[in-house]
Amino acid sequence: MRIVLTGGGTGGHLIPFEPIIESLRTVYLEQKDSLPERIEPTKLDLFFIGIVDDKTRTFFKHYDVAAYHVPSGKLRRYASHLTFFDMLGRLPVGIVKALYLMWKIMPDVIVSKGGYGSIPVLIAAAFYRIPFLLHESDAVSGLANRLAARFAAAITVGFAATREEMSRYQHKTFVTGTPVRHEFGRVSVAEAKQAFGFKVSDMVILVVGGSQGALALNEVLLQVLPELILQAGIIHITGDNHFTKITTVANELLESSSRKEFYKAYPYLTDTVIEAMTAADIVVSRAGATTLAELTRLRKPSLLIPLPGAAYDHQRLNAQIYERAGAARVLDPANLGRNLFLRSLTDLLEHEYLRHELARALTPLDHPQAGRDIALLTFKLAMGLVPVLQEERG
Repeated sequence: MRIVLTGGGTGGHLIPFEPIIESLRTVYLEQKDSLPERIEPTKLDLFFIGIVDDKTRTFFKHYDVAAYHVPSGKLRRYASHLTFFDMLGRLPVGIVKALYLMWKIMPDVIVSKGGYGSIPVLIAAAFYRIPFLLHESDAVSGLANRLAARFAAAITVGFAATREEMSRYQHKTFVTGTPVRHEFGRVSVAEAKQAFGFKVSDMVILVVGGSQGALALNEVLLQVLPELILQAGIIHITGDNHFTKITTVANELLESSSRKEFYKAYPYLTDTVIEAMTAADIVVSRAGATTLAELTRLRKPSLLIPLPGAAYDHQRLNAQIYERAGAARVLDPANLGRNLFLRSLTDLLEHEYLRHELARALTPLDHPQAGRDIALLTFKLAMGLVPVLQEERG
């Protein structure tokens, strides 16, 4: 049995593949004895075809998945000569290469996470009539998934609101939630706090701006750092590009503070990011779908500051879903000033009942079986079955 994974362009399209790969392999072990002979049930081969850089190659090598690079064209939402060269250069080359790789592999089914990196593969899938499943994590569909939705055999989404938005395709759209790595929830809060040098009784705030950090979040944190450090320990993921500048300023601000050791800054966290999220009593974050799913799994109260200018304003729409459910506090980035930021965090630090209510409201938004549900649908498509839409959980 052969399954091709595709997607890419950003880290947000890559991270959910980890739980999807784990779930595909688990479901395969459960179903291999009942799989039809025509899809070679004696083994499961997984491939990734899409935008492959060093980070992507390392990621898939870790999970023993062969990764093949195909160029693609990015349709930008602003005037740029690069779009012209992408559409007339990279995209046609990518389509030809995808057609060759897909002919060589001839998968039984394709799973696409979206992103412009998926377009050549999905065009090849349509050409060869190979069924494919789309997954959309955000509250509003990205351009690649919008273009491909008509031809998809099944669509899975992170939010019920996304299914409503895709009104023409509701008959084949399933609310599965966004897959989260199985490691979330396996580390205790006490262990996580101790790993970062805090006591179990210490209040801890995690500030993270996404895979590349967020300059605006970094700057507003520095403005309140001397006051905030008196109330809580802070784990600050600055982003690699900002780390030196931010830590230099932070060290100057905290030079005379008796609690300067309570500020822990990192350019990024890979192996210990789960511990950082687990250790936090409050998380300050952007509103990317994967991050929200991880915070939901851990039941972490959060102050969300959506990324302005995100495609289709998807981060603001993601945050709105949580705000309307009473599951997060949301601060408009246009209002991201020192006083409002500090007051928002102080309210959460000082009022335990607020943190409890936010954590409680996260429960209906959690989809612990998201990876498995996507894997089960994938195997149905591989066997030539048409998924039957049933009432989704939650």
